[in-house]
Amino acid sequence: MVASFLPWFVRAQAQEPSPAEAIALAQQGKLAEAADAWSAITRRNPQDAGAFASLGVVLSREQKYEEAAAAYRKALALNPKLPGVELNLGLAEFKQGRFQAAVPPLRAALAADPQSMQAITLLGLSYYGAKHFELAVKYLQIAAASDTDNKELHQTLAQSCLSAKNYSCALEEFRKLEELDPDSSAVHLLTGQALDADDKTDEAILEFQAAVKLAPQEPNLHLALGCEYWKAEKYDEAVAELQAELAIVPESAQALAYLGDIAMKQGDEAKALELLRKAVKLQPDNRFVYMDIGSILVDQRNYPDALDALRHAVKLNPTQSDAHFRMGRVYQLMGNRIAAEREFAKVRELKKKEDEDLAAKVKKLPPAAANP
Repeated sequence: MVASFLPWFVRAQAQEPSPAEAIALAQQGKLAEAADAWSAITRRNPQDAGAFASLGVVLSREQKYEEAAAAYRKALALNPKLPGVELNLGLAEFKQGRFQAAVPPLRAALAADPQSMQAITLLGLSYYGAKHFELAVKYLQIAAASDTDNKELHQTLAQSCLSAKNYSCALEEFRKLEELDPDSSAVHLLTGQALDADDKTDEAILEFQAAVKLAPQEPNLHLALGCEYWKAEKYDEAVAELQAELAIVPESAQALAYLGDIAMKQGDEAKALELLRKAVKLQPDNRFVYMDIGSILVDQRNYPDALDALRHAVKLNPTQSDAHFRMGRVYQLMGNRIAAEREFAKVRELKKKEDEDLAAKVKKLPPAAANP
């Protein structure tokens, strides 16, 4: 009589759990007990692929994705054709943020069922998470077309297009998002970024203006608009927006950097140096700022400090020739011909490499179609 009150795992020596009992426990929401039951079944029959797959399902419901993935892999090792397990394994890897690891099982799941929208969507999202943006676009376009009202899906597709430098695709998706949510400042911001990347400055300005109007106190919106005005050489408008950004984010290194650059262009070197030095203190990896500081210090004939700033620029991006060229000019001004020639030789070397890289890219392009 007392034994009847003991849980099943204490009575296990007398009676091992059956698959039916394990399923019942899971249906009752007793996930821990169900997992124990399936584990016992796999120990009793280590060749039971279905039991390992069922264990993986219960572990996934417990959000124990790493253990679930291990169970799914064991199931597949025993029976590679067990239905649904590849998809479940891909999902378990995806839930862990292991996007690259999620791709192979999801591709296998899609090969087994080419109409599986879940596999298509997860594969697209996994490629996005793994930063394979062109492949992400391929699958997310299919998923988004089947779920036209899913804003999150369209936004991920748009960002994939933008990262893949497929600007027409990005703009098409951002336009759809604007239709779904016309009062979204984030959508206007992203649309503006896509237009900016496609060198459509005037159109980008309109999008950033719309974003600022919808959310005037939101960080980064005034900065985006200010940068676009800077690009269009509308410096007064740029200053107003960048100062508005600093009112919201007082330590915005980018806003300070652009204000410093504008001050330099307008001839106020003292103000420019103050702003640029503050910017580089907040963000030491901003090459743009070091180049400006170097230019100002050259004008002030402070050649040692100018060289120091330009060396920082070179360190941040050794493949760019402009900093080496400016260093060569500084050495010339200092009368150091040997050092100057060394820098100019580096400029020629980098320019040659740029030309070779461009030629290699052109060579790889497919031949133009013959005219009919």
